[in-house]
Amino acid sequence: MTRMRVALLILFAAVLAALPGCGLFGFQDWTWHQKLTVVVETPRGEIAASSVTVAEWEMPPKWFKIGDSGGGGGAGTLKGEAVVLEVVPGRYLFVLLKGYSPETAVFVLADPPLSGYGREEFRRGLDGLETSVEPRELPREAYPIFATIDDPTNPSTLKQIDADRLDTAFGAGVRLKSVLISVSDEPQTQGRVDAVLGINFFKKWQAQFEEAFRKSRQSGQRPFAFNITRDDFMSGD
Repeated sequence: MTRMRVALLILFAAVLAALPGCGLFGFQDWTWHQKLTVVVETPRGEIAASSVTVAEWEMPPKWFKIGDSGGGGGAGTLKGEAVVLEVVPGRYLFVLLKGYSPETAVFVLADPPLSGYGREEFRRGLDGLETSVEPRELPREAYPIFATIDDPTNPSTLKQIDADRLDTAFGAGVRLKSVLISVSDEPQTQGRVDAVLGINFFKKWQAQFEEAFRKSRQSGQRPFAFNITRDDFMSGD
């Protein structure tokens, strides 16, 4: 396929997408707000925090192809930020966006459950999100990455923690009770990551990453803190 033909197809799709009722041509898109709520038990009682992200999914018609691809189940994006929970004074749990996506909501909230990524079945799951109002427990295998940081002024102290052993990071009596997902009409969560880490955190991270990358080339290992990026904390901004 020539570059000109690819460019014309992309332009054609963009024009159709801008037209009212473009679903008549087979192009479809869905947008929803998905809310992740983390509940933790502590010696002081139960605490919780949530983050609302904006999810989008676009599905082209079967006839729309570029090269050998096209006509599949489409692709999605997620805009928002990680869940931030102050578990003990000055110590925070981050439930990152890494491992969390629009598909998470589609598969967990679909009723009846989806068996795979078949085009029509996945479309059914997307359509059903509009009526999904009750939060559901996120399966353990669908958990995003859990992390904490020893010193918010030092990005290298970011570390992954086991969701089943929060006590190792936050002390005896601290345990995860539940992780819930739902579709919400609440606005996108903003500013909580910056409020804890500071607006210059990722500039410091970038500076430290260069040194960590150099060392990892010698040792073959890179610390967890530098296998995580800003998009795992805040995406789409």
